[in-house]
Amino acid sequence: MSMLQAQPRERSLLLLMVTQLSTGFSMGIIEPILSLYVRSRGLTIMEVGLLGTASMLGWFVFEPIMGVVADSVRKRTMMVVAIIGATVIYAMYPFATTLTHFALLGFARSSVMSAYSIPVKALTAELLPSQDRGRAYGRFMTVVGLGGMIAPLIGGFISQASGYLVPFYASAAVGLVGLTAILIMRHDDRPQEGGAALRRWRDILTAPMLSVFSVRGIFFVNSGFRSSFLPIYLNESPLFNASEAQIGAFFTLVRLSGAVSRSMIGDLCDRLGNRLMIVASVAVLGVSYGALLIGGGVWVMYAIALVQGVSIAAADTGMMLHLISVMPAGRTGVVMGMYSEAENIGGLISTPTLGYLYENIGAGSSLTVVATVMCLNALLAYLVIRKKEG
Repeated sequence: MSMLQAQPRERSLLLLMVTQLSTGFSMGIIEPILSLYVRSRGLTIMEVGLLGTASMLGWFVFEPIMGVVADSVRKRTMMVVAIIGATVIYAMYPFATTLTHFALLGFARSSVMSAYSIPVKALTAELLPSQDRGRAYGRFMTVVGLGGMIAPLIGGFISQASGYLVPFYASAAVGLVGLTAILIMRHDDRPQEGGAALRRWRDILTAPMLSVFSVRGIFFVNSGFRSSFLPIYLNESPLFNASEAQIGAFFTLVRLSGAVSRSMIGDLCDRLGNRLMIVASVAVLGVSYGALLIGGGVWVMYAIALVQGVSIAAADTGMMLHLISVMPAGRTGVVMGMYSEAENIGGLISTPTLGYLYENIGAGSSLTVVATVMCLNALLAYLVIRKKEG
């Protein structure tokens, strides 16, 4: 069945998939080289951590606001404005030279993209079928993952061959592709009126909701390290001494293994439950960070990338499906805003803390903290997420 022949709901989900594909590719080009680029400008490890904090602050401030807005205006309009704004910001990165410049750009980028991240999550939750939801979501995220699968590798090779500036221009251009898909989408995303839109906060702040929020927030401790410090560690550690291209390949393998496994992960969530998937994946991720302290060589690095990719994909899928299963109807924007705010709090606290440990005690201390926190988070998920809800 072609896209034009598909039912309106299925067609809208396909177009949303195209948009995510474009955005994932755009962000993936920058992922392996952003911290290396600012490092090349003379910034210290601690300052790189502060940049991560500035970026997380934008998400922290605006995502809950955008969650409320998403339930009040058309979600597609928010996404269009966000993509245009992010394109302009990416094109400005090559002109930044100081800590202040990079901090302002990081804050502006995350602030603008909060108007994209919340509506796209909310639309995904609205468009997914209720039956075999895990299978549908797994296949949806498999296709979405293809957008960012080779992007880090391309970004790494481009930066190694042409310098750090070209990938930012490429990212800005690719990000515009998703605009067409959004503009031709015909899903009725007008804000709801009446009782559903006026549902009280106590219907959202339930024990099942707070449980998944807490697990998600702690999980994002690893995200702050991965985006801000892991490329630097792989580049400067004598255990790996990886080049920009090899670091790009590392992040490509993370995305590749995550993308190709998501379909199977979705099926397993339908069969085994989301709780088991969350607990196992977070625990394995913690062990993989510990392996970075004792392993060595490019091939070990690539093996760890494969494990991390599957673990992150499994955790993301299990947590999102669990959230959708317990969230109240009619408030997808607010719920996704709060879910993202939990992520922001985890990243906002962890990034400067891990940066301080990295610079003053050593990389090993940061990695040990991340590995330990992930294993403890797996235990927390086992205790607070009820099997019957996943």
